[in-house]
Amino acid sequence: MAGEVGHVVYAARMATFLGKKVEHISFWAGTLFPDIRHLGVTSRKRSHESELSLSGLVGQNDFMTGMKVHAWIDETRSKFLESANMKEQLPWHPFVPHALKLVEDELLYDRYDDWNLIYRALNRIYEDEIKLVNDEDRIIKWHAILQDYFKEKPSARSRLQLSHDIGLSEASAEEINRIVDELKSEPKTEQLIDKFVLHLEGLLE
Repeated sequence: MAGEVGHVVYAARMATFLGKKVEHISFWAGTLFPDIRHLGVTSRKRSHESELSLSGLVGQNDFMTGMKVHAWIDETRSKFLESANMKEQLPWHPFVPHALKLVEDELLYDRYDDWNLIYRALNRIYEDEIKLVNDEDRIIKWHAILQDYFKEKPSARSRLQLSHDIGLSEASAEEINRIVDELKSEPKTEQLIDKFVLHLEGLLE
């Protein structure tokens, strides 16, 4: 599972790949919608379609295409990390998978240059969100959490806030930040992330 910044950066690449099949700002909201599950309003099974292929990413509208792209990125990334023996490559801890995507968010943030577009995409509620969750207050909350997280390059402070916002304990949030620092000090971490970026490019050629 990629982090929220990662999903934006990877979705930008996927939007280029899909070309004119993606035209509406709702694509970005759809890309970021599936992880609303962190607020306990839906299950991963319901928010993340499985066994998608590159040829099957276009949905009935741009929002649904965004959701499919999110799920495909998560599945593709998960398979890559498994094949790359992540557990053997990095210092291991139960929080490493979560911490890794936060390191990835920090490293990828500057590779996308229109965060204002994402902010605007999250300034409204979409009909498909209501159909899938039917909880307007939680949708508004999720959009606000994302907008706050995207304001600046991820940091220890913003990671703590994100952890708090999605309901993690203070102890867990602090431990995750400790693991993030440990991963950042390990050269193999950035190498692994860069290898996935190259792997993704290879799939899209």
